[in-house]
Amino acid sequence: MNLRKSVVLVAALLVTVSALSAYQAKPADLTGVWTGTLTRGDGGASSAYLDLKQKEASLTGTAGPDADRQATIEGGKVAIVKDVTGATFQATQPNGAVLKFDLQLVEGRLKGKVTMERDGETREGTLDDGREKK
Repeated sequence: MNLRKSVVLVAALLVTVSALSAYQAKPADLTGVWTGTLTRGDGGASSAYLDLKQKEASLTGTAGPDADRQATIEGGKVAIVKDVTGATFQATQPNGAVLKFDLQLVEGRLKGKVTMERDGETREGTLDDGREKK
């Protein structure tokens, strides 16, 4: 009888562990308008405006300094990394600068690194945007 209980217990444990490992948290929905600050590596800062649309793990929308100056987001992806929702995408500005975003949702704000590439030159900065209230 003890052997039978042990086998049942081990089987129940295996089912529970496999069910938990199959569970994956869904990333938070980043859809909406996000505004804040882009701080350049030299310490200067400018406004930052993102209009994001998320469908499952795909991210589309626009990015730029304000609502009137926006560039289309390309290659946008949303994923969970170490229990944190992250987003990566790029946007090519009208002046030819390519902005590459690597962001995380931290305490309700999109924060992370922005790399600008233009004419063979690379610069880095940080973004800190909050979701606009409706």
